[in-house]
Amino acid sequence: MNYGIVIQARTSSSRLPGKVLSDIEGLPMLFRQVDRLRQEIINIPIIVATSNETSDDPVESMCDNYDINCYRGPLDDVMLRFIECADRYNLDFFVRVGGDDPLIDPKCCKELISTHKANNYDFIYASNREGWPYGAAAELISVNKLKEIHKNTNDAFYREHTIPYFFDNFQDFNIKKVRAPEDVCRPDYYFTVDFPEDLELVRQIFKSLMNQGSYFSFKEVINLIDQNPSFLKINKHLHEGFDR
Repeated sequence: MNYGIVIQARTSSSRLPGKVLSDIEGLPMLFRQVDRLRQEIINIPIIVATSNETSDDPVESMCDNYDINCYRGPLDDVMLRFIECADRYNLDFFVRVGGDDPLIDPKCCKELISTHKANNYDFIYASNREGWPYGAAAELISVNKLKEIHKNTNDAFYREHTIPYFFDNFQDFNIKKVRAPEDVCRPDYYFTVDFPEDLELVRQIFKSLMNQGSYFSFKEVINLIDQNPSFLKINKHLHEGFDR
């Protein structure tokens, strides 16, 4: 079975346009995210899946500059974009990562893949209140099941957001909820970059931890916030976290 990591990214965010290319310590946020994944995940392709709109030409250019795999597909039908990307890279299963999660934990992605290898689930999610924090979690998806879903629904909401279909039709799939280790499970920590305050928090985290090197573990991120709870005031009022 072939696995891949697919990062869903675009520049046309309504709340913070262009955020995926925002500067973090001298480099684009999206590069920082890919670089973190590359540090621990080897022999599995990491792919940025962006749209074929001209607004996302800069995303492809950035990928070219940093030797990152890039696939371009429909803007709003993200489900089809994933399917086409998976077919291009010959993937049977992929880990879906949001392009606004520069602090994604590679260990979460690896845990999803190892869990799947032990049991052939259709959908595995660490994006839950007992899993990794908001902005550090991911999901593993069966490409064949995603193709079936795409054939069965024309609902624009499901096609754009992909994940809700599994939860709303859970009886039709073999689904697994993954819990995070206690030392990184923090349901009230929020690392996704949706608002300017989120970007400020992420920048402060990188600035605080990069004095030890360009790569730091997600456990170090948790330790930093545990020891400096004032960081939480930057963006906590903006998020509610996972509802599952």
